[in-house]
Amino acid sequence: MEGPAMMPQHFDATDGVGRPRDWTGAAGTKIDLHCHSTFSVETLAFLPGLSWNPLLEPWEVYDLAKARGMDFVTITDHDTIDGCRALLDRCGDLPDFIVGEEVSVAFPEDGTVVHVNVYDHNEEQHREIQRLRGNMYELVPYLRSIGKLYVLNHLTWTEQHRALTTRQLERVLELFPVFEGLNGARSYAHNAFVWQATAGRDKTLVGGSDSHTHRVGTTYTLSAGETKSELLASIQRGCAVPCGAFGTPEKLRDDVWTVFHATVERRVAAATTRWERLACRVFRQVVAALHPLACRGYHRHQDTLIREFVAALPA
Repeated sequence: MEGPAMMPQHFDATDGVGRPRDWTGAAGTKIDLHCHSTFSVETLAFLPGLSWNPLLEPWEVYDLAKARGMDFVTITDHDTIDGCRALLDRCGDLPDFIVGEEVSVAFPEDGTVVHVNVYDHNEEQHREIQRLRGNMYELVPYLRSIGKLYVLNHLTWTEQHRALTTRQLERVLELFPVFEGLNGARSYAHNAFVWQATAGRDKTLVGGSDSHTHRVGTTYTLSAGETKSELLASIQRGCAVPCGAFGTPEKLRDDVWTVFHATVERRVAAATTRWERLACRVFRQVVAALHPLACRGYHRHQDTLIREFVAALPA
C-alpha cells in the first residue's frame, strides 16, 4: 500500500514551532484507536455516587466508525471488554474489529492513575491486566511479554487531575514506545505537550477521538495493513501518524450536555413515581444553566495543569 507504508515514524515540523505535519486525507489504513460505548461507566470526582455512560451502543460505535471511513474499528471502554463482547455476540466475527480496553493504571509510589489503551487481547489476558493494573511497573512488562500494542493516552491527564512528577514522566518515556499524540477531546495545548515530550525520542504517535458521544472517527490513526494483525504490527513498528481534530472548550461543553441530557432522559423513563420524574427534570434545568460555567472552570484548571507538566518535563 503506497503512502502509509512509507510514512516516517515521526511528524515533520512544518511551521518552525514543533507542530506536526497534517496527514489528514492521505491514503492509508484508518482506525480511531480511542472511543467509548455505553459499557464504559464514567464518574465525576466532585459528584460522588453519580455515574453516567457514553451515548452509543457498541454496534452504533462500529457503524458510525465505518460510516466515517474507518477501515478498522475498536472500542476502548474503561477496564472492561464487555462492550466488545456484546458487539461480537450481536454481529458475529468481524474481521475488521479489534478488541480494545482503556486500562486505569496506577503508579505504585503515590497511586496516581493514568490511562493505557491495550488492543487485541483475550479474556484471560484481560483478567491478568486487571490484576496488574495497580502497578505500572508490573503491567507494562506483562504487556510487552505478550506482544500487545499498548498506548499511553492523553499524557497530561491523570485521574487525580494533578501533574506527574519529573521522575514519573521519565519513567513513562522509558516504558512506553507509543503515545496518543492527538486526542480529539483534549485541547491543542495538551496534545502539543505530547509532541514536545516525545520530540527527539524513538516514539510513535497515534490518534483517537476519545469519543463519548458521536465524534467517533473524527480523530484517528493512519497506518498500513490489510488485516488487523498487519495493522497492529505496522503501528508497533512506528508506521503510524495521527490525523483529524483536537478538542475545544465548545466541544467539551456540547459533549457534557449531550451525555447528561441522555442520562437524565433514561432516568426519567425509568422513574416509577411522579416525584422522581419531577426531580430529574429540575436537575436537568439546573445543569443546563450551570454546565457551561463548570466546563469553563475545568479548562482553566487544565491550563494550570499544563504549566505544571511543562515545569516537570525532564530535560
